[in-house]
Amino acid sequence: METIPYEVLREVVEAGQKGAYKLRELLGLNTMGDGKPSKFNYSKWIFAAGCPYPISNKCCDVMKKGPAHSYITKTGRHPMLATMAAESRLRTTDWLRNGCNGFDMKRPRSTPMSFWTENDVLLYIWQNHIPIASVYGDIIKENEVDGQIDFADLGIFDLGLPILKTTGCKHTGCMFCGFGCHLEKPGEGRFERMKETHPKQYEWIMKKREDGGLGYKDVIDWLNEHGGLDIRY
Repeated sequence: METIPYEVLREVVEAGQKGAYKLRELLGLNTMGDGKPSKFNYSKWIFAAGCPYPISNKCCDVMKKGPAHSYITKTGRHPMLATMAAESRLRTTDWLRNGCNGFDMKRPRSTPMSFWTENDVLLYIWQNHIPIASVYGDIIKENEVDGQIDFADLGIFDLGLPILKTTGCKHTGCMFCGFGCHLEKPGEGRFERMKETHPKQYEWIMKKREDGGLGYKDVIDWLNEHGGLDIRY
């Protein structure tokens, strides 16, 4: 088993009961009510505890959530968000609990698109000829073949509505975020695409930190070597 650095263990102790639970998750010791292993088993990531580079999801708190919460507190205004329940387990749970208008939530908000699906969004854009960012490419029918009919033409799926997809990026966010990059197929990775579409940004993030870059190459190489990953760049 990988050794957990003293600094990590100290943070766990200082976090009290919550920290102890997170440590059990990291070690894969938590179980469900029926005694089966918890789905929150992060033991395969224990190697990352010894990573010499700072890796976390706190950038989202600092750059997005923090400013948004500060704005809400200062102005008394509440957000209307275009998030959808289908995007994550947490958003599904929130929608089932609060509906589209969470007026009684700790931080009230409206999410009128919660019950939409990704196909609903693409269909609306497709039918109304709405321009979208070039990184998404074109919107086409799933499994479309030139000169042939598809299931949508036969009218047997979703009341005859076509199943659509984009030829470029499926989702976008911060272009420098590496969240989930280890799950991407060779040739389809975000960093591989960035190298082709945004070479200047690619060069900057891969450059060593001491040379004024973000040092992504060193980080990815370390993760691939110590975690047995295959993150392409």
